Amino acid sequence: MTDRHLDLTADRLAEEAAVRLQSVDDRRRRGAFFTPPDVASGLVAEVVERGTVLDPACGGGVFLLAAARRLLEVGSADRGSIVRRHLFGADVDPASVDATRRVLGAWADVRPDEVSGVVVADPLHEVADPWPDRPADGFDAVVGNPPFLGQLLASTSRTGADRKLLRERFGDLVGAYTDAAWLFLALGLEVLAPGGRMVLIQPQSLLAARDAGPVRDRLVRSGRLTGLWLDRSGVFAGHVEVCAPIVETRTTGSQPDGPVRLLVDGSVQPAGHVPPPVPGEAWGELVAGLLGIPEVEWVGGRSAGDRRIGDRAGVTAGFRQHYYALVGAVHERSGPADRRAPLLTTSSVDPLHSRWSTVPCRFDGRRWTAPVVDLAVVGDTDPTVGSWFEARRRPKLLLATQTTVVEVVVDPVGDMVPLTPLVVVEPDPGDLWHLAAALSAPTVTALAARRAVGAARSAGRIKLSARQVADLPLPADSTAWDEGADLARALHGVGRAATRDAWMEFGEVMERAYGASDEGLLEWWWARHPARSRA
Repeated sequence: MTDRHLDLTADRLAEEAAVRLQSVDDRRRRGAFFTPPDVASGLVAEVVERGTVLDPACGGGVFLLAAARRLLEVGSADRGSIVRRHLFGADVDPASVDATRRVLGAWADVRPDEVSGVVVADPLHEVADPWPDRPADGFDAVVGNPPFLGQLLASTSRTGADRKLLRERFGDLVGAYTDAAWLFLALGLEVLAPGGRMVLIQPQSLLAARDAGPVRDRLVRSGRLTGLWLDRSGVFAGHVEVCAPIVETRTTGSQPDGPVRLLVDGSVQPAGHVPPPVPGEAWGELVAGLLGIPEVEWVGGRSAGDRRIGDRAGVTAGFRQHYYALVGAVHERSGPADRRAPLLTTSSVDPLHSRWSTVPCRFDGRRWTAPVVDLAVVGDTDPTVGSWFEARRRPKLLLATQTTVVEVVVDPVGDMVPLTPLVVVEPDPGDLWHLAAALSAPTVTALAARRAVGAARSAGRIKLSARQVADLPLPADSTAWDEGADLARALHGVGRAATRDAWMEFGEVMERAYGASDEGLLEWWWARHPARSRA
């Protein structure tokens, strides 16, 4: 057969395998997502230059086929030698392993059983090495798209026994919400040869999730982050947002860490360079510019002694037990005379305005119009949680999550009950409107958006923890801040009737309060603002 015929046959088999394997319902439930061939080829070209290549979760073989072509292109060996001696893979699904062997066998014109480096195995759990013929000093490249197994969905969450096995294998890299995809990065570091390179597609949660922090730190301490791919084009089905770190293992006398090369979208095109990450910090800042989020400089914002929200207020948030303790204690308001405390949900929060009782919300699987809470019932059900809610009955700010700008509701009376995951900010009453203005400022939204890349359900949303809210900066210009606080109070008073001019005046004043220097910040902020569609 000619090379062209072999290539066409392999492509056809790979496409058929992708359709067949993706049609199996439990593939999606197990976090398996098919990688387009052009994406696989582009990423493989970044790390494969010679030697041996491993895909530790090979699926239908799209990455190994791309690696085979790359090795042939750089002249490593002939087709038969490449698939027999240079390619290794594993998958827990025998059908996937069989498909990969057939694809590679067709590409090299050899029998599928000659592709002996691709095996049925779970590398995250295997005690013995599933590749007995692998090179002694490790693989030259690790590539692939391991399954995304986040712990918030029942279909992909692991059992207690599985968590125990992973902790025995990976130690403190395994937290309560560790996605198994992150652990494949640690596995890749273990099996790479000195100077070897790795690229594994990951959920964007890798960039910011707290439980991904130990994995991120291991990557930059045991290796060097030389590149980072971010998809903005939606190449994955189901709107799965993905990235892929490109990591090189360190060698004796290796060079200091240099700039990180950015790559984007299905074309895997270069998009500039950013400084390398610092251990202990999230990676969202590395790609924030690719998403159009301004990099804001503000007066006092870079000094070690600049003031933070947490210096002027207590900041906290409820947990799952606070949510479940409300079940059975929530009712519809019976009328204007009903004095029970309003339950505020994230969907009831608008910038500087509460939508409670004006738009429906959901809680405990039900739709509510004006939900109220019988706090006596909560106290009887769980006294600790009841005390926590009673302590929140004071003037406060309630900050929503999964929003396009930082949205905070002012509760000057102090009777609102915050539903998890609202963040509660509790300043002295005299600081209430000043902190509302600070949190609602364009500068703070830009900072929060940069820090939140990868943390929210989508790259265009902001999700902050209580600790991150406490760490947001305060303005340096007290005169402009006073003016901004008055404008925030006025915006609160008119609610959803606030005009574009009123919001833009507030934004301009708060930019001055922070001394922000980015001319495009105000327009960027307004383009994301919920009030824009109304104005």
